Amino acid sequence: MAQAQQPKNLEEALQVIQQLSEVIQQQNELINQLKVALQLQQHRQFAKKNESLNPDQLSLFEEKQVEATDSEEPSDAAVEKRESSRHPKPKKSNSRKENLDSLPQENCEYDLDDKTCPDCHQEMKQIGRRLASREAVYVPAHTVCRNVYAKTYKCQHCHPNGGDKLVTAKTPSPLFNHSYISSSILATIAANKFDLAVPFNRQERMWQAANLELDSKQMANAVIKGARRFLKPLSDVLVSQLRQEKVVHMDETPFQVLDSGKSKSFFWALRTPKEFAKHQIAYFHYAPTRSGKVISDVLTPDYTGAVMCDGYRGYGQEQLPKATFGSCLIHIRRPFIELVKGLTLKNNAQATQAVKLLSRVFHKENNLGYKTPAEKKAQRRKLVKPLLDAFYNFIEGIAYPMHKLKDAVKNALKLKDRVYQIFEIGELPLSNNSVEQSIRPSTIIRKNSLFAKSTAGAEANAIFYTIVQTAKLNNLDVFKYLKLIFEAYTRSQNLDLKAYLPWNPTIQQICGK
Repeated sequence: MAQAQQPKNLEEALQVIQQLSEVIQQQNELINQLKVALQLQQHRQFAKKNESLNPDQLSLFEEKQVEATDSEEPSDAAVEKRESSRHPKPKKSNSRKENLDSLPQENCEYDLDDKTCPDCHQEMKQIGRRLASREAVYVPAHTVCRNVYAKTYKCQHCHPNGGDKLVTAKTPSPLFNHSYISSSILATIAANKFDLAVPFNRQERMWQAANLELDSKQMANAVIKGARRFLKPLSDVLVSQLRQEKVVHMDETPFQVLDSGKSKSFFWALRTPKEFAKHQIAYFHYAPTRSGKVISDVLTPDYTGAVMCDGYRGYGQEQLPKATFGSCLIHIRRPFIELVKGLTLKNNAQATQAVKLLSRVFHKENNLGYKTPAEKKAQRRKLVKPLLDAFYNFIEGIAYPMHKLKDAVKNALKLKDRVYQIFEIGELPLSNNSVEQSIRPSTIIRKNSLFAKSTAGAEANAIFYTIVQTAKLNNLDVFKYLKLIFEAYTRSQNLDLKAYLPWNPTIQQICGK
């Protein structure tokens, strides 16, 4: 083996030592980066899925560094006043008595076996009864066969063309010809799947217990046909209403479709903000790709409103040239939260300070007092903007951020212009949480059902997600609403779809919770 050349003098020896020191420093930096990646991965996989911090983590930096922003905090009285004036909280009454009173009442009486007096043995007279207890009783689901007859009448006076004049009553058409699946059964299957996340294979046992032989294939076919025939037109009306909103949330979530030939397909989810929207709508769209073109396919290139989204590069002016884009501040905060919760490195204090400054932004935003978008915009410019400026001034002043802190700072700076759109558009929310909450049920269904076998099944899923989530946003009973729509199609194929929108007063009265 060839041996390393020995340094000839002290100067060469010092150069070799310096080179080796640089190599060691580079290796140490690499080790630190790998530690960061490992700790973050462990945190994402095993830590609690919330972004709250404990008090110890918030004390890793000097309080005087954020003294200026401390003075912007509202007093407890002011916060309470704003909250009470803007969001009055109804009193919750969850008492057992009120819950039992709301149920259909059924009386059960117990009588004496022996009605003679135990002392004198004479017959006793009833003078009253005492309520001994109250309890809720569950009646298991059951199915019945409904035989639909149409009465026929004969006119005793007309004999057209020498024959009898017969008139038969009209009856609703079956939802599906020669099938077990009626309006109520399809509504139950869909509510179980898309509201309660019960997959078809588990529903098989439920229907067998109710004495109906339905298998997974029959249920899947009924859901696909039902979505295409009866719910797709209503879903199209909902998305056209969504395109008229000034602000929409948008996000996407992966989903596996076996016949797509790809490892990942996607559900694209949109919904209206909780504030200032004309109607509460959630809309889902299936696409086999995450391409930004899907955004223009859903909203159309003529959309002129604002889109609240995350930092995914697909959301851009190339797809919606007339739209404005906001950016979710929670997504900007998340990398700093991960650094604080998952790491013990020297830059932890800087990440914690960034989180503390952003927390002041959220706190101030949540306690603004306003009634209109214009008032909200003015309040934001006056009270929120100095706090957001303080956050960006701080991260811009971090000298040579390292590793994941560098990525977090770079991401926040890249999205700064979009974040500041909240000071131009009062309707634009601060985060994209609303659409993520609407997506969450679909992720639970995905975990239980794993995948869709066909593109038709995935498209049906998107349609049912749209109808079910929009119904829930409008406080409708999902089963009652679906059953009402399906039954309407058994009476007529040309529905006035606007009459079946979830916010219609008649629908609210019939299907409201």
